[in-house]
Amino acid sequence: MCSADKILAAREQRNNYVLKLAQTSDVITAKANVPGSDKRIKESFLIIRYFANRLKETFTGNPVILDGADGMCAVLPVCGEDLKLKTTAIEENCPIGRYADLDVYPQGGTHSLSRGHMRKCYLCENAAFVCARQGNHTPQELLNALKKGVREYFSAHLYAVIEQSLMAELNLEDKFGLVTPTSQGSHGDMNYAIMLKSQSAIIPHLVQSFWVGFDADSTDGLLEKLRPIGLEAEEAMFKSVGTNTYKGFIFVAGILLASAGHLLSKGGGEYMQIFATAKRICKGITRELEGDGSSFGMQAYRLYGFLGVRGLAEGGFVAVRKAEEIIDKNLSKESLLKTLAFIVGDIEDTVLLKRSGTLENYLYFKNAISCIDVNDETQLKLLNAQCVESGISIGGSADVLAAAILIKKLKTLWYFDK
Repeated sequence: MCSADKILAAREQRNNYVLKLAQTSDVITAKANVPGSDKRIKESFLIIRYFANRLKETFTGNPVILDGADGMCAVLPVCGEDLKLKTTAIEENCPIGRYADLDVYPQGGTHSLSRGHMRKCYLCENAAFVCARQGNHTPQELLNALKKGVREYFSAHLYAVIEQSLMAELNLEDKFGLVTPTSQGSHGDMNYAIMLKSQSAIIPHLVQSFWVGFDADSTDGLLEKLRPIGLEAEEAMFKSVGTNTYKGFIFVAGILLASAGHLLSKGGGEYMQIFATAKRICKGITRELEGDGSSFGMQAYRLYGFLGVRGLAEGGFVAVRKAEEIIDKNLSKESLLKTLAFIVGDIEDTVLLKRSGTLENYLYFKNAISCIDVNDETQLKLLNAQCVESGISIGGSADVLAAAILIKKLKTLWYFDK
């Protein structure tokens, strides 16, 4: 916790920065309304980056994130009318809006505009300043309420974006032997309903992975904290549907969500650091392939030197990052198929290797899929039919696609620096 002098100095420095911008423009700031003397609690970083994205969506421009002893702050120079009404609406229409202060500094002014009414307390219907004056609640009670509210709110959002990501992949047609709404593909033990049911079983565990990363002091030992959660997710999946639907996605998404959570908990928000953090979490994981186990991943390593998903993780999920950049904002069929074809060509998909039977067949289908013109419906349907007939599946690539969609959606939930 910073000293009072450092907090006051940081506050003055931020205020000077804002007032300088206000000489030539209106300025909106977003701060976390944190009770107590420590303004840099982990949850405050989630609040600021969330409302920074709401400002970006509502107004033009990219917010600047400032961080100091007085806490994190998002600053956005804007031009427009009724700015205070709009920012107040953002606060009041959001369940965690009470935990944020969106202030408007008019051009040429030296103070923020008043919202015109008193804000309510976290814990009761009284005005906040009345509760503070009367000492109705302790700072710790207020802080506990903020932390609980923030975690519940973002847990629900995380569940939603994970589900949306899985559905975007699942609903894609003509995807080379994979399950779709109209086909089992080459999977006799799976169908659309089974995939849906298994999603419900695994998503709560993936949300938990985010919070484990968020609460971790460092990346040291974080992988070992995540493994039991992944195993619990797999157990829930098998108990729910009796087959392996999303084992690879559990691993990939679990690591990336924990990485994002850990990054955000430290006040960081540089997009590329999600992958750098994941790389640190998974350092040395490919050494597991050197054991004498009988898993197909280990067999593929011994026979062909394939590192598979462990190699993808230890390298920082570069294929996920590249795939996210290819996917368009609207998640169109053409964009997702193009991305999927890229992934097949870019990674070592051990599911494809296992289904292919031989390295020669693996290379044939890898090349055929990665080189296909996704805008040619005839080619797509012919290759998809060939994959089904040959029992081919690209499950590993599908997991990477869903993870890339998830990363794209996380960028709409929280504001990440470039």
